[in-house]
Amino acid sequence: MNKTLLVMASEISRTLQRKAFTIFAFVVPILLGIVVLVVMVINRDAGTAPPPSEQEAPAPAEQTGEGYVDQGGLIRMLPPDTPSDWLIEYRDEMAAQAALEAQEISGYYVIPPDYVQSGEITYVQPEFGFIDDDVDTDSLEWVLLVNLLDGNSELASKIWNPIDAKVTHLATDTADDSEESWINELLPTLMTLILYMAIIIPSGVLVTAVLDEKKNRVLEVLMSSTSPLQMITGKILALGLLGLLETATWVGVLWLVIRFGGRPLSIPAGFELPRQLMIWSFVYFLLGYSMYGGLMAGIGALAPEVKDTKAASVMVLSPLIAVYVFVVVIVTQPQKPIAVLLSMFPLTAPVAMIARMTATEVPVWQAVLAAALQALAAILIVRAVARLFRARHLLSGQTFNVNRFLRALTGQA
Repeated sequence: MNKTLLVMASEISRTLQRKAFTIFAFVVPILLGIVVLVVMVINRDAGTAPPPSEQEAPAPAEQTGEGYVDQGGLIRMLPPDTPSDWLIEYRDEMAAQAALEAQEISGYYVIPPDYVQSGEITYVQPEFGFIDDDVDTDSLEWVLLVNLLDGNSELASKIWNPIDAKVTHLATDTADDSEESWINELLPTLMTLILYMAIIIPSGVLVTAVLDEKKNRVLEVLMSSTSPLQMITGKILALGLLGLLETATWVGVLWLVIRFGGRPLSIPAGFELPRQLMIWSFVYFLLGYSMYGGLMAGIGALAPEVKDTKAASVMVLSPLIAVYVFVVVIVTQPQKPIAVLLSMFPLTAPVAMIARMTATEVPVWQAVLAAALQALAAILIVRAVARLFRARHLLSGQTFNVNRFLRALTGQA
């Protein structure tokens, strides 16, 4: 156990000296968090402004004052808070026409005596245009409505907006309970991407680390003092711990954005990352990385050069890549057989199950069973890869190919 911890400590120290890993794992998410903070500060006024009430009366048109000629005597008063120069009454059309020609008003309405029966009003403006008929009459309609109701503005407001629908969901704890917004639509993709990066990046670093130690003949020294299982376990644990910190950093930044983003980022009030989802994300990362980290370490043990690892890496990572092909199905139809299968199969479960969890409530037994299958697969993979860390494989100098990797992994080479 002590030798495993020593290998683990040494691997952590060397990995943290790799600038590319440190920057992407920790610096990039922190910088993104700072950028989001700046956006929040810039938009803080928009975020604190109360939403307009749907029951408010229409605001006056943003133009110069208008006039009206009330031939039927319907308008006896203007609603409260109406600007005095917004709607000016004229005794007849001649007076309104003179005011229009003098550019005192932008136009005027003629309300005929039979308006209550016909509902027709004439609007006069100085020049012809292609949008003459497209006149905003909401403001005058509001004035007429208040007067027809004997000045009762409250009743007029209810008639203007007769329905104030409030939606109640019978189901609870599902993704559909939250108000539709960009965060609801992108959350499955964001969580899938975070898990994908968290598994792939440390696994790739592990391949590079093994290859570097082979070139520097450090592995020969390690093999003389530790067993292959202790060595590979220490390396996987080291990169796993750093990958866990990387996952925590990315998820933490996402949590802070959702927690404090609020209205400036158009995040619905009360929306938050489910605690259960965050716990499962860390569990599935550890299990997923244990499988893929072991496989990638095996590639590093057999490949003489980094360039020789590309084809095998694509083959090993193909199950995770396949998840992206079906991610739309997983998110939109999480109970479909293909979605359930991908979330249960060990090599696709780390990403597919988290995508399902962001879209729907997954039965606990499925989550536990998928985790158990991954744990079993991880144990088998790590034990198989440990057999590759022997001199006849590490120092063979043979050209790497996928068939040789599979045969060595199964103990046939």
